[in-house]
Amino acid sequence: MKFEAGDDVDNDHCTVLTHEFLRCDDAFKEFSKHAEQMIMRGQSRELSYKTYNAYTSFIHHLYEFLMGCHARDAKNTDITNKKGDQRIKIIEWYVMHHAQRIMDQYRDAIRHGTAPSWVNHISCYDIIVPADFAKDFREFRNKAIGHVAYERASTLSLSEFYQKYHKFLYLLYRESIYWWGQRSEEFPNLKEITDFSVMLTEENP
Repeated sequence: MKFEAGDDVDNDHCTVLTHEFLRCDDAFKEFSKHAEQMIMRGQSRELSYKTYNAYTSFIHHLYEFLMGCHARDAKNTDITNKKGDQRIKIIEWYVMHHAQRIMDQYRDAIRHGTAPSWVNHISCYDIIVPADFAKDFREFRNKAIGHVAYERASTLSLSEFYQKYHKFLYLLYRESIYWWGQRSEEFPNLKEITDFSVMLTEENP
């Protein structure tokens, strides 16, 4: 559906974007907790299982969030409903474009002396995002969490994916916190999402 900024569809779409980013944020914090335990205590099967699940959940929700952002930029909720190669090219271009934009932003900020204190050396940002990043991001979102795929237990190494791409995922995530992840003391009103209840009411005879 096409919409305009500020109309009812846009407002609902923004509510869902907030929900999706909060899910992404929750998953990242869960991953960070388990990853810290792994570093401090050592690896075990159960801990690896929990860490894997949290990281793949982070991948899934970040990917869905980015697709939702693309739909809002296009003012069309159906933008990613195209089929096959056309749909893939649309979202992969969007992911690659924003990943490279963020890297270039930090590189330029370091050069101009305006970078935040936590940033790494300029060599971490003065790079070209690997050509397969968006493709691999989509594949792991599909096969590591989205579908029951045999590759998950054989050829799909989340450890290798993490080593190769985590900094790009992290910066895409961090870039969005200011607009979509800021929480006040009161939890945001997400309409039908935060209205959900499983409380039972007793029927009168």
